[in-house]
Amino acid sequence: MRKIFTSIDIGTNEIKVVTVEEFNDRFNILASSSVKSSGVKQGLIVDANLVSSSIKKAIKDNESKLGVKIEETIAIIPSNNMKICMRHGKVNVHDDMITGEIIFDCMENALKEEKVAGMEVASVSPIEFRIDETKKIKNPLGLSGRTLESKNIVCYVPKKNVYSVISVIESLNIKVVDIVISSIADYYSVKNKELDERVGAIVNIGEDKSVVSIFNKGVIMSENIIPIGSSMIAKELVFNYKIDDSEAVKIKNIFAVASRKYADGEETYEFINRVGNEVSVNQYQLAEIVETKLVEMLKSIKNEINNLTKREINYIIVTGGITSMLGFGSLVEELYGRYSSVLLLSVIGIRNNKYSTVYGSVKYFNEKLNLREKDYTMFSEEKINELTQVRRKIGASSVLGKIFKIFD
Repeated sequence: MRKIFTSIDIGTNEIKVVTVEEFNDRFNILASSSVKSSGVKQGLIVDANLVSSSIKKAIKDNESKLGVKIEETIAIIPSNNMKICMRHGKVNVHDDMITGEIIFDCMENALKEEKVAGMEVASVSPIEFRIDETKKIKNPLGLSGRTLESKNIVCYVPKKNVYSVISVIESLNIKVVDIVISSIADYYSVKNKELDERVGAIVNIGEDKSVVSIFNKGVIMSENIIPIGSSMIAKELVFNYKIDDSEAVKIKNIFAVASRKYADGEETYEFINRVGNEVSVNQYQLAEIVETKLVEMLKSIKNEINNLTKREINYIIVTGGITSMLGFGSLVEELYGRYSSVLLLSVIGIRNNKYSTVYGSVKYFNEKLNLREKDYTMFSEEKINELTQVRRKIGASSVLGKIFKIFD
């Protein structure tokens, strides 16, 4: 079976959509798109009609590249006001063999321990399993025993966070088959065996907010959202050069660098400010302003990491569209130390960190399927044949349902 998945990330600045094929633990991008979003503020939908229009454009762009219609997707949901709890589950094992279904039944039972009023389950992450009340193990799949217990981290988010996203996507006749919060998706975009044994922080700097999360052995332990984002750079340019917002964004995106070390004093950018004066700025002067603001932002983020955990941090990984700015990685290493880095999303088709969340969500979803021993694809065999024919023409390479009834 060709396993093909689509995921949608509704961001404040952009809507991102990717369609990915998984084969032998390798993830290949079949199509990707990003369009300017409207109707979103700090990750929350404030105008469903505007958001719907933006999603339509992104989906249409993706479908034009695929040559087939998208009917199912994974959705990124905002984690604003999220609550993280420890929950325990237990089940009896039939025929002494622990299957994927038994593992998920055990995790699902953990959700019955205590419900949180007004909140919906966004994710369930097992910390460890215990077989027959004694043997602890990370993955019990295929082992034998009479009982299985699980210790889980459960993330709850306000119901409006979930249903506002689902309703706007499903109004376009696209079924949401799973949800994931952005921080977990970002972790999965870089997940490996080494990180799964360590304590660290994942930071996603968005347009008007930054999501700061602490992971312990691959499981989210705490998170906070702070009002720091890349729009602060544009606002600084508006203030300093008396220019319109659109001009400031343009300068930030095509001319600015994050560090003076990477600036060229001979390079200049000319524009007309709001009072009609011609202004010429060299890149070094601009870098001084940008670097100062970025240092301020990164220091605030580091303080938030320290507030979230007293444990020793083994890694800090920073992602988000702004991290693609030349010299950003150098600033991160200078301020956070050698154990820190900027995420390097080098996947062909999405070589930009703004796709880290939507890409990681597919890897997260696929791992859940593997744990449950489920073969699943969002594209029928007929559609896959259509997709293959279309991609041959253009010369290109090559129902899970509601797992924990989270949409009740």
